[in-house]
Amino acid sequence: MAIDRRKFVLGLGSGGLLLAGSRHLLAADHRMLLPATATPGFDPDIELELVAEPGVAEMLQGQRTSIWRYSGSVLKGNDSSLTWLDGSGYLPVIRVHRGQKLRIHFTNNLPEASIVHWHGLHMPQPMDGHPMYAIDPGSSFVYEFTVDTRAGTYWFHPHPHQRTGFQVYQGLAGLFLVHDDEEDAAHLPPVERELPLVLQDRSFDAQGQLVYLGGMRHDYMMGFSGQRVLVNGVADYQREVARTAHRVRLFNGSNATLYHLRWSDNRPLVVIGTDGGLLEHSISRNTLTLGVGERADVWVDFSDREPGASVSLLAESYSPSLVNFTAQQRGAPLQDDARAVATFTISSGAATPVEAPQMLSRFPALVLEEAVNGNNPRSIRISMGMGSAMLNNRTFGAMDEVADDDRVRLGTTEVWEFANDASMGMGMGGRGGGMGGMMSMAHPMHVHNVQFRVLSRTRNDRADSTQQRLSEGFTDFGLKDVVLVLPGERVRVLMSFQTHTGIYLYHCHILEHEDLGMMRNFLIEA
Repeated sequence: MAIDRRKFVLGLGSGGLLLAGSRHLLAADHRMLLPATATPGFDPDIELELVAEPGVAEMLQGQRTSIWRYSGSVLKGNDSSLTWLDGSGYLPVIRVHRGQKLRIHFTNNLPEASIVHWHGLHMPQPMDGHPMYAIDPGSSFVYEFTVDTRAGTYWFHPHPHQRTGFQVYQGLAGLFLVHDDEEDAAHLPPVERELPLVLQDRSFDAQGQLVYLGGMRHDYMMGFSGQRVLVNGVADYQREVARTAHRVRLFNGSNATLYHLRWSDNRPLVVIGTDGGLLEHSISRNTLTLGVGERADVWVDFSDREPGASVSLLAESYSPSLVNFTAQQRGAPLQDDARAVATFTISSGAATPVEAPQMLSRFPALVLEEAVNGNNPRSIRISMGMGSAMLNNRTFGAMDEVADDDRVRLGTTEVWEFANDASMGMGMGGRGGGMGGMMSMAHPMHVHNVQFRVLSRTRNDRADSTQQRLSEGFTDFGLKDVVLVLPGERVRVLMSFQTHTGIYLYHCHILEHEDLGMMRNFLIEA
């Protein structure tokens, strides 16, 4: 009997072809999987073309920088489904409504293999962008899925093994914004008063070309930190804004840098959403700390400022080893040890004040009492040293390898504990430290295909002043898909596996650590 190849591949993600009890997934050799093609009978609401290719952008004023970028077009659906961020104009935004069916024709016109991961979305295994599905130059892959994730700020980026950091650094990233009826009912600022801000740091040579890490493993262990903080792909980002309320979608899209953020006029940061969508009620903070991959939606009302006035988003930059290197960066003058990375000038016109809604949403309950291991969390031990970046003393292995202790059951709820305290007392002492001992670094931990709730943080020692400062801006509320784990900490999270079966990833989202193998497969099995 002939087997439809695409149905066979999709079957890997629906639980029908797994050999329970074996150490590895033996259903198919990932190297034999053919690129997905359009499925007859799948009628998408939105159909897009997305191409990864070389290009140029004006990141620094008056200079043209060679980059890699996503280009594309809308084949079916509203033209607003695919737009481009203001700024340099090369960062795409896909905008959809929950429940819509999408087909995305991805073509790789890069000189090396690539694939797209849809960060934060619930996806069947073959659609998730696992590196086992990376396609060669000149090849195509068709994504087909229904958006079943609640409204929020998500994103997409390449996920080829050992090349994710380089490809994202070259410019390959985009926002994936989901709307739904619950969000509509909250009466948030309309799309034209949204301010998506993608923060990324980059270094440039004298000709304005990107400079990345060298080939030394030590450079990758330290992660990449750049000379300039770009917003929406440009240095010294500026925008005129109306004298009313706006929704700021903050996203740390850097390779390794942590950002500690605040407003220049000391107004509170009113958080209305995090990684997994809207909160139930807004929460005010003086500062926000975003690890790589973390997002925060912030309500801001500029009606209290006069026309022509300006308000800036200030940022302090920290390396994974928690060195504050803001003073060593370039850009706007320092303001109380931070730099303005985005400046908003208030337009003329009457002020229209708008208060943030009292009720934003009701997100799905994650109940600790329902966890199958509430008293015995699944432990993920984070360690670095001797040239290795490891989870549970292991690095990423074969594409389809799943260890016995990396299996979970569909329909269950679990507690995971990310333990970043094994190397305390043997730290680097800054970016210039030696390689003899274990490294103490912060690690933003990401789990594919789930959203989780942060339960607790514990330490094995006293937090120093830097750790205390950063912790004041943590966004541990709402639903998350990335959690920042500082040196000496153990963070427990609660997650439920309800949507798809198959092989997914959990990993550190410092992209250089991910490329070094601080990443593991886990299997959701029926």
